[in-house]
Amino acid sequence: MAVNNLITLPEYAKGFAMEDIRRTVIEMFTQYSDVFEVMPFEALRGSKYQGYREAALPTPVFRAINEASSSGHGTISPFDEATYIIDHDIDVDRAIQDRHGPERRNYEERMGITAFARLWVDTFIKGDQSTNPRVFNGLNVRARKFGRLYHNSAASGGAALSLANLDQFLNNISRKSGTTYMLVPFISLPLWIAAARSTTLTGFVMQTWNEIGMPKLSYANIRILSGYPKDDQVPVLQFNEVASGGGSAVTGSLYGMTLGEGMLRGITVRPLTPEDVGLLQDRKTYRTHIGWDVGVVDEHKYCLGRLDSWTNAPIVA
Repeated sequence: MAVNNLITLPEYAKGFAMEDIRRTVIEMFTQYSDVFEVMPFEALRGSKYQGYREAALPTPVFRAINEASSSGHGTISPFDEATYIIDHDIDVDRAIQDRHGPERRNYEERMGITAFARLWVDTFIKGDQSTNPRVFNGLNVRARKFGRLYHNSAASGGAALSLANLDQFLNNISRKSGTTYMLVPFISLPLWIAAARSTTLTGFVMQTWNEIGMPKLSYANIRILSGYPKDDQVPVLQFNEVASGGGSAVTGSLYGMTLGEGMLRGITVRPLTPEDVGLLQDRKTYRTHIGWDVGVVDEHKYCLGRLDSWTNAPIVA
């Protein structure tokens, strides 16, 4: 289903005044995760998204003069995607602000926003409705459908990431529209940097800069994302998976995804909405509320994929 109301969080934030708390909070989300920096969201007009996927094409044929034309129609597969609610109150004791000033409350708010953002990114990757029906299915679950799961190695314990296998994997990610990205474990970034400076791999992995001068890695003109930066929490993507060929849990996965119209994107009934509630009736609690009614739709069968069974070892050709 074609759409024309896609907007990223950085673009959404620009719709608010500089002094508006909504702009400040939304911009903090984009600073926390490179996924939020690039993910487009579609505002829904109803309670869920209803779309169609191509199941089978019709069969037109050439004909001779005076022969009848071919006829028939293709087959479509309807599907729908729901949204899921995140609501969180960030409460700060008035005495804390009285003693330490508003900056202390701001610090508490930043921690709450970080946790909120991390929850969404973790769900975007590993969300599984079979274990938690309150969340949407993430990339890991979605990759099991339509033959979108690929293996870097069939050996026990996996193997170093092969660029040849990566090329084959990326060739199966549709680029019909939108922009394609790779999402890799944060811990693997040194491997990509090493590959960028390797004389045997030079030309494959490159470091460039984004619109505000920050460095970014890319491969085959595809930007590499890592979810979120180093912090005190355990990252959602690690080298702790069992390879397709078995063995110890020492391998990881990367994901390819094309974001945009007709591809992979977020969907919202209620957009990301921060609100400074202020001092509550108890006269001792300051509250900031953040709410979001959000989900994900993968409209094209081949808008995403997962490449597993690669180890934390130098990348090879």
